[in-house]
Amino acid sequence: MLGHLLRFERRLLLGSGLFWIVALVYGAIGFGSMASDNVSFGGGVGNVLRNAPAVVVTLLGAFSVISVLLATIFVGGIALRDFEQRTAELFFVTPMKKRDYLLGRFGGGLLAAIGIMLMLALGLWVGSMMPWLDATRLGPTPWGAYLWSFVVLVIPNLLFVSALMFLLATATRSMLYTYLGAIAFFVLWQMSDFLTRDLDSRWIAALVDPSGSNAIYDHMRYWSSAELNSRLPELTGLLLANRALWLGVTALLLIAAFALFRADREGLVLRRRKQAEAAAPVAPAAARAPLVPVALRTDRGAQWKQYLHQTAFDLRGAVTGAPFIVMLLLSLLLTFSVLKFSGVMYGTELYPVTRQMLSTLSGSLNLFLIIVVTFYAGELIWRERSMRVSEATDAFPAPNWVPLAGKLTALFGLIVVMFAAGVLFTIGYQLAGGYTAIEPMLYLKGLALEIVPFVLMAVLAVFLQVVSGNKFVGYLLMIVYLVSRFAMSMYDFDHLLYRYGSASRTPYSDMNGYGHFIGPHLWFRAYWAAFAIALLALAAAFWPRGTSLAFRDRLRQARARLRRGPGRLVLAGSLAAFVALGGWIFYNTNVLNRYVPGDLAKERSAEYEKTYRPFKDLPKPRITAIRADVDIDPAERTVAIRGHYRLVNETAAPIAELHVAIDPSVEVDRLEFAPHSVVKTDDVHGYTIYRFDTPMAPGATMDFAFDLRFEPHGFPLDGGDTQVVYNGTFFNNMALPQFGYSEGRQLTDRNDRRKYGLPDLPRMPKIDDEAARANTYISDSADWVDFETIVSTAPDQIALAPGYLQREWTENGRRYFHYKSEAKLLPFFSWLSARWEVRRDRWNDVPIEVYYDAKHPYNVDRMIESTKKSLDYFTRNFSPYQFRQFRILEFPGYSSFAQAFAGTIPYSESIGFIADLRDQDAIDYVFYVTAHEAAHQWWAHQVIGANVQGATMLSESLAQYSALMVMEHEYGPQKMRKFLKYELDRYLMSRATERVEELPLALNENQDYIHYRKGSVVFYALRDMIGEDTLNAVLARFLKDKGFQQPPYTTTREFLTYLREGTDPKYHRFIEDLFEKITFWDNRAVEANAVKREDGKYVVTLKLRSAMLQTDGKGAETEAPLDEWVDIGVFARPPGGKESDERVLYLQKHHVTEQDTTLELIVDEAPYEAGIDPYNKLVDRSSEDNRKRVTLK
Repeated sequence: MLGHLLRFERRLLLGSGLFWIVALVYGAIGFGSMASDNVSFGGGVGNVLRNAPAVVVTLLGAFSVISVLLATIFVGGIALRDFEQRTAELFFVTPMKKRDYLLGRFGGGLLAAIGIMLMLALGLWVGSMMPWLDATRLGPTPWGAYLWSFVVLVIPNLLFVSALMFLLATATRSMLYTYLGAIAFFVLWQMSDFLTRDLDSRWIAALVDPSGSNAIYDHMRYWSSAELNSRLPELTGLLLANRALWLGVTALLLIAAFALFRADREGLVLRRRKQAEAAAPVAPAAARAPLVPVALRTDRGAQWKQYLHQTAFDLRGAVTGAPFIVMLLLSLLLTFSVLKFSGVMYGTELYPVTRQMLSTLSGSLNLFLIIVVTFYAGELIWRERSMRVSEATDAFPAPNWVPLAGKLTALFGLIVVMFAAGVLFTIGYQLAGGYTAIEPMLYLKGLALEIVPFVLMAVLAVFLQVVSGNKFVGYLLMIVYLVSRFAMSMYDFDHLLYRYGSASRTPYSDMNGYGHFIGPHLWFRAYWAAFAIALLALAAAFWPRGTSLAFRDRLRQARARLRRGPGRLVLAGSLAAFVALGGWIFYNTNVLNRYVPGDLAKERSAEYEKTYRPFKDLPKPRITAIRADVDIDPAERTVAIRGHYRLVNETAAPIAELHVAIDPSVEVDRLEFAPHSVVKTDDVHGYTIYRFDTPMAPGATMDFAFDLRFEPHGFPLDGGDTQVVYNGTFFNNMALPQFGYSEGRQLTDRNDRRKYGLPDLPRMPKIDDEAARANTYISDSADWVDFETIVSTAPDQIALAPGYLQREWTENGRRYFHYKSEAKLLPFFSWLSARWEVRRDRWNDVPIEVYYDAKHPYNVDRMIESTKKSLDYFTRNFSPYQFRQFRILEFPGYSSFAQAFAGTIPYSESIGFIADLRDQDAIDYVFYVTAHEAAHQWWAHQVIGANVQGATMLSESLAQYSALMVMEHEYGPQKMRKFLKYELDRYLMSRATERVEELPLALNENQDYIHYRKGSVVFYALRDMIGEDTLNAVLARFLKDKGFQQPPYTTTREFLTYLREGTDPKYHRFIEDLFEKITFWDNRAVEANAVKREDGKYVVTLKLRSAMLQTDGKGAETEAPLDEWVDIGVFARPPGGKESDERVLYLQKHHVTEQDTTLELIVDEAPYEAGIDPYNKLVDRSSEDNRKRVTLK
């Protein structure tokens, strides 16, 4: 009988149009994922092949998560089919076994889902065979990866989601609760994804993720591109545990479905409810009451009451219904996960400031609100018809606008309720965390801005339901709309005038509020609100009333209603407003400003490179002095610059041409220099070629004067820039005229370059390129310059720039500041203006000033303390601090970084000023970031690398090392282990995303995952090996010889020469492994036992395994001989203690030359843990297994 049922289900599926439509859609998605250059989903970028085994596994795993939709449609649909078609009793009166009936229905739905996933896999394979794909980006078809994915991921995931949907469908007899199960699955999946952001909770994320995706990610987390291109994950460890766990849950769900199934139409009913119904007394016959005379009212007052009653009735029914309550609770659960793990840096949380709460709500409620709007639009519009009372309600003497407005208002109410619940939840989260600066007005403003797009979506959803005349067609049209928004973004259809409900951004900053972004945003909202009113007018005209829902009949009714009612005027007025507002927006975004879609921007970048790269090495004069008078008007968001360069021809030949680059959006009022003619003006790229009437002779000097204006004209599509704002203006010298070709404007994506006919991305000059040593990696137009500026701003703001304050005064209602450098600076400086609080301190005779927003005083003292200890350590160990002041300046959190200019450090409000350091175990990254930026006053502003490979090691990596030393002296080596684990994790994770080629640290080409993350680990390991004093002595000598040097600039090769000269030769191989090769260590503690001796001491027996691997730039590995001195450690910990409570019992370096090593160590106390390289000082791809819990025997 079971076989007969399965064959029956197969015939039904093969004859079902829905099955083939969904199968074709999934096949097309698979095809597009592999065959389209506009899709980079699955990790097939850079050196990872588009059809690599890991990419296939990732894609099929991700789509198996989306298969919950298949289980809902087919498994849930088949489980409910007999009850919805009222044929269930025909089956239940037969001698069919319950087992066969349930397994037949479950198996039919499961087979449908598997068949559709097979179609998706077929689409992936066909997509990988397309002739337009770059053959070098494809490998042989990984059939093993397809099979592995289905066996380990796809089929187990389909089994789980199918069992869940089947249980809900058979137990509740409701497709609605089946939908809720699908939503709960997505929430659990997303929550597990957030857990991966904390290194300590990754194992939990790998286990609780029902899809297995996080277990796969954890397994492949540190794979190189070569491994991703060739290997499949091993079914061991957390991956095996995850699969076993969720297959077990699947079995329990199927058992529960079997146990709870009832052969009646109602299904599972709570016993209490049944008892209540059984106990309900029969009401006695009501006594006849006298009839009260009534009068039928149809005036506006009556209609208003009808509207209010309709709204209250629909809203109450929806809000108190189980589906809405479940979705609300799930949304709050997801919100909690986001609050707990988003914004975490090095495991340290942020203060729950209100702007962070609003940002979290916007992200976590988004999916649920889309579901609520889409689902309840259909439920509310068609409620009366689904309850078979529409004939009565349609006969009520109420105009069409009453039920339409009532139901739409109820839908608005659901949106408000969800946001209000979210706000109350986040306020509770703030108070529970001891944060009391709640900012209720900001909540109200943010709530209003967040609600509007969903109100507009609700109008569209209601319109589609009404016009389609069918609830499920309306749902389908809404899904098409949502998918089209995603597709439009992928294909660069990004103008907001044709993206319904979209508006320009409204980033919020505690310093600047919503700033100038709110105006353009409201114009777009008004534009789409006018269109939404037009949709409502049409919805009222098409409102379903009566027995016929045929579109032709309703179209005829709509025309009649528009002719005789006010709807015509509303429609005409709203469309007129829509057109007028659209014209105004178009004038601002496309006429007053330049609108450049994404594909055109890429095309222009390619055109720029093709046209001007031939001039890259053209000789040009050097800037030796810069003066700029800068007038900032924060209220008008304008900047006027009157500047002057002093130029010198330092080449050996005359210079005939000067190529000047100025941002095309900048207005040039004056450009004066030696007599010249214009060879070419390119307004699109902001590039002009001038030819001197008399070539500039070698050694000659020239003045170059300019007047520039930055003025907003109307508003651009994105709402405006973030550099010049009402409070917190911050821009740098890139706003001034630049000379020559800029490599930073080149396309970097390999597919884009191939598409536009460009060669492979030009690499950084080789380390042996002597010509490239004429420039620093910061600039090829200047070396060290004299700098002077007078900057003015509003009377209530402070304006700051590098240099020493010479004078401050007020004139004509403006505040002026005169800054001048007393020493030559790198050509890298900035201007800032804001309303700041100022906290002052001193280190020796150097004033320290922190300029911060009044809302963010939390960590200012930590910044000052870090500054003092950094200046003290660097001056004592490296060289004197060259400036007479040290400033930290807060700027709005539109970006998250800190940046070191000469004696001046702009610091984003997003990364340091709101870090929550109340937990004593938290990593104090405020202290670390401050120390890093302070270190740049030595590593960049004293020693700067030549524009060749490895340049950023001399600035960024050495700043990392310097900050680590200050941090270790402050917090001790135990805290450093936690910090270095994050650094190592980020380096290893980023290797597979390399677009070109990973290079050794000393040859890196401004690859931040190398010079930041790997740089930290490498220099810490070097310090540990050769000693802090030895390394610092090398650095001090290097600084003395190379500080403030003129061309040719230094390189990492010179630095390594200094390093080798200053260290024992026995360390030279280790130095080579760290800096000149890509080396990994694989150290593991295999076994750790301890026996207590009679004298109270303990003998610890450690079994260790070690290996050393070296890779090329694509990740291909070769084993290297072991010959290293490595830390061996034994640690004690009090009962219930944490890692921060541990004490060192033994820590010594041992010479490791064999793969397997057994050691016996004597310690004074009972050991808790022991291991090799216990503080993760080496670049180890599996740092978690370096330690092992000691077993006491």
